[in-house]
Amino acid sequence: MAGLRESWLRLASGAKILLGSAAFGVVGVGPLLLYIAFGPADGNPIGLGLLAMVALPVAAIGIGIGLVVLVMEMFRGGRG
Repeated sequence: MAGLRESWLRLASGAKILLGSAAFGVVGVGPLLLYIAFGPADGNPIGLGLLAMVALPVAAIGIGIGLVVLVMEMFRGGRG
């Protein structure tokens, strides 16, 4: 069981989880923001709104997990 935990920690550090989740959030909300900025004034981007509505909570949960893992790594003194 300890080997599984160590291999998982090598793959997913707190910073990687944090940055990946933030990038996921930007990719999920970016198209809607671009449509608002450059799209037609009377447009109705339902699909882009649904994409943002799903991406933001997932990204927020991932950022929270990344912060917890990052704080645990800081208290533990790095990776080992």
